[in-house]
Parts: sequence; structure tokens; C-alpha cells
Amino acid sequence: MNTTRLTSWALIAIAGLGLASSGRAEGKFYFPIGIAYTSGAQDATDKLYDYYKRDGFDVSRIDIPVGLVFNPYYEWKTAVGGIGVGVTVGPTAFLVVDEKTIYGSGGSSENTKFSYAVPVGGFVRYTPWPESKVSPYVRVGVKYPFAGGDNFESSQAGAFGAVGLEFWRTKKVGVSLEAGYDTSEINVKYTGQNKLAGNFSEKVTLPGFTVALSVVF
Repeated sequence: MNTTRLTSWALIAIAGLGLASSGRAEGKFYFPIGIAYTSGAQDATDKLYDYYKRDGFDVSRIDIPVGLVFNPYYEWKTAVGGIGVGVTVGPTAFLVVDEKTIYGSGGSSENTKFSYAVPVGGFVRYTPWPESKVSPYVRVGVKYPFAGGDNFESSQAGAFGAVGLEFWRTKKVGVSLEAGYDTSEINVKYTGQNKLAGNFSEKVTLPGFTVALSVVF
């Protein structure tokens, strides 16, 4: 049994325990949306940078390894704290490459390449003090990175875990700060242009390590 399948069964078991312990307790929807730094986006651009350099290109770069995250969930208040289940989208990653080739005759050509990765999955979470203004929480789940374009393609689903703090939790609008790690993978690919080094393709863990700041509605 692989790790992703084992994690999926664990999520089902935890969610079942949460529902069973909640009885008829009322629950509530929460809608955290924000931005996240992701080490995987940085790794992907670093890998593609190396590919272009190997193929003889002069490369200039601007990296912004930040993407959008959306983690809505429903939480039941139980005797042991808040048990929640939800879906997760992100952190998103987008990559634009502007290629310019200058020929010996003085002519040139330009080409723009676009790639994207949008991890999507589900999770369960636990909040020990759901009625507190400031409350820590943990969440675990599984994601699959939907990726495509000229330089990205989907590779492998992975498990993830995160710990965080929610502030002003009892208000209509709160804030959460979270750190986590996601083992999902994508392929970074490159088709040689100058034929100096051929074609390249390599797996990159994405999102990888993440730090997210979200507004919680």
C-alpha cells in the first residue's frame, strides 16, 4: 500500500471519528483565502534556469515564488475540540518564459512559454480550542498537482501536513498563519532549442515547504 493511499484511509478514519464524537453538535463553514510562499516553485524555476543555461542561452530572471491558496472547511465542535474536513486549492504556481533567439545574420525571433501548477486535494484538521480568540490547529491531507503548459506536467499525488495559528477566530473575519510541507510532485521539462544539450525532464516536489498567510471568513 503506497503512502498516498494510506494517508487517504487515515483521513477517512479521522473524519469518521470526528463525526461520531460530534453527535448532533452544530458546525460552521470557514473560508480561508490568502497567499503562500512555496519552495517548490523556486525549485522549478531553478531547474528550468539550469536547462536553458546548459543549452547555451543567456538567462535573466525574476522569481516570485508566491501563489494563491484557498482552504474552505466545515468544522464540528466536539468534547475534545474542533474537528474539520475541507478541500484545498493551491498554492498556485505560474511560470512565464520569454525566449529571444538572435541569429548570425542579425535577425531574431521571440517566443513566450507559459506553464502552471494548481494542487487540489482534501484534508482533515483539528483545533483544540475552537472558542478561543487565538487557537492553534493542525491539518493533514492529500493533494494532486494539476500541471500543464510548455514546461510543467502533472506527476504524482502526495500527502501533506501543516500547523498554524488562527487569530480573531471568534470574529466574523480572522487571520491565519500556517507552515507546512507537501510531497506532491510535478515534472519540469525542457525541449532543447540550440541542440547543445538535448531535452530535459526531472521531477520537482511542489508545493514542498510552504508558509501561508490567509484571511478567514
